[in-house]
Amino acid sequence: MLSVQTNMGANTALKNINTNSVNMNKSLERLSSGFRINNAADDAAGFAVSSKLDAQSSRLKAASLNASQAQAMVKMADAGVNEIQNMTARIQTLAVQAASANNAGELGKLDAERVKLESAINKIANSTNFNGVNLLNGLDSSTTTTAVASTLSSASGTAAGTSSSTLAGTPITSGVASGTVVSTITQGANAAADTLAVTGTAGFTGSIAAGSVNYNGANTVTLSNAAGDTMTMTLTLGTRGAAGGVADTNTITAGTPSTTSAYAAALSFQVGADNNTNNQVTINLTNKYTTAGLGLSGTAGALTTQAGAQTYIDTAKNAMDTLVKQRADLGATQNQVAFVQANLATSIEQTTASVSSIRDANMATEMADFTKNKILTQASTSMLAQANQASRNVLSLFR
Repeated sequence: MLSVQTNMGANTALKNINTNSVNMNKSLERLSSGFRINNAADDAAGFAVSSKLDAQSSRLKAASLNASQAQAMVKMADAGVNEIQNMTARIQTLAVQAASANNAGELGKLDAERVKLESAINKIANSTNFNGVNLLNGLDSSTTTTAVASTLSSASGTAAGTSSSTLAGTPITSGVASGTVVSTITQGANAAADTLAVTGTAGFTGSIAAGSVNYNGANTVTLSNAAGDTMTMTLTLGTRGAAGGVADTNTITAGTPSTTSAYAAALSFQVGADNNTNNQVTINLTNKYTTAGLGLSGTAGALTTQAGAQTYIDTAKNAMDTLVKQRADLGATQNQVAFVQANLATSIEQTTASVSSIRDANMATEMADFTKNKILTQASTSMLAQANQASRNVLSLFR
């Protein structure tokens, strides 16, 4: 049938041109991007699966970075412990030498070296840190405690009899650095004796220690902390001989606040993609490698006598046993993190491969499809031109 209103051949050719053009453009998009899936419409299920796997891969890469830093942290701790172990071994040697009668004339020199080695051990233990995290002294640098408050002072003692004032500050907790000045007590000029009573453990040292102490005249005393505990001070004015005596005011001034407290537990590192214990590794930094933590703190002159040196042999031996045991734990943790790193590398590799198999374009296949669609588009265009020419045959009927 010859028709002018409707050219079915042209319509069919136009439909095929549009279909082939869409397919050719999709092939162009895949070839230019390298992805088979460029949006969710290309493959809804594949897009969902690959997106989840891609996000998991990103989390695994972050976990791998965490594991690398944890490994570096443990290696740094182990390096510090290694030096402490070397010095502890030297201390053992000094103790054995000092315990023998043939070295009786050198005891002072041997003890002097011991003192220097113990000082060096404390310096390494207190200074070794990784990005602000203390590694060897068991102290958490992220917390703070407060020094004794400085807002109270005793009443002036201008009359016969006594007057008392309780001066209590914020509790000093365990972990306060040894030697930290937590308060300074200043007495006014008065010949009468005043009493300062400190309640708490006997770990408080300095110009005065725990218990009661009398002091008089223009005097200043300091209270430092060695062990760390709660503390309360009670200040009592001395007895005056008569009314109208010299005023005596005692004032407490706060010392330097502590900036560290002990680690409550082992530190946790996220070395996996999910939030559970199977994706976390703990590193024990609660161990203290200071001389106090190792039980190595020797009294003054520990090696100045043969008997003292003999006793100190056991002290040094026990310190070495503690040190080796704790270092072995660090080594085991280092190996644990290394295995976790290796597993993460494999997980990242396989996750990336899975995403690639779903999302990446097969360039050879896409190129073949592009060539086919390009030829079909050209052929469809040619056929559309022929179909448009066919309607001109109607004009021959009017001649």
